[in-house]
Amino acid sequence: MFRRMLLIAALVLAAGGVVAVSPAGAQNYGGCTATVSDTTPTPGQVVTVSGTGAANGGTVTASLDDATVGTGTADSAGEFSFSATIPTTASGSKTLDVDCGATVDSVTITVGAATGSGGLPETGSDSLPLTVLALGALAIGGVVLAGARMRSKSASL
Repeated sequence: MFRRMLLIAALVLAAGGVVAVSPAGAQNYGGCTATVSDTTPTPGQVVTVSGTGAANGGTVTASLDDATVGTGTADSAGEFSFSATIPTTASGSKTLDVDCGATVDSVTITVGAATGSGGLPETGSDSLPLTVLALGALAIGGVVLAGARMRSKSASL
């Protein structure tokens, strides 16, 4: 009986070890994979296009609306990184096509209008000191009123 329990325990531990040893991971089937440094650029902004899957020393081209916006060269591992300029006429949701030679990857970007400083203008004034002063005056008035009522009650007795 003891041997049977020991054998079952050993089998369970062995099965658990096999499960713990085999890692799960993403499969890489090759091909061009690209990313853009900013997926919400403004017209005229320069973004960085980078990725993997290009041919060793191959030319990589990024295009937007069938117009080339940037090119680069892949290194010996097929990795690339280069600058691309968003056209000043671009707006809305666009597809940036990255051509690695044998395959093309597409990245969706949303080109927005150029903004000023990015923040809202500051208006008005800082009213905290006046608020503290008003609350202090109300507290003093409450103490004086309570004192006057107590004095009035003791005088009438």
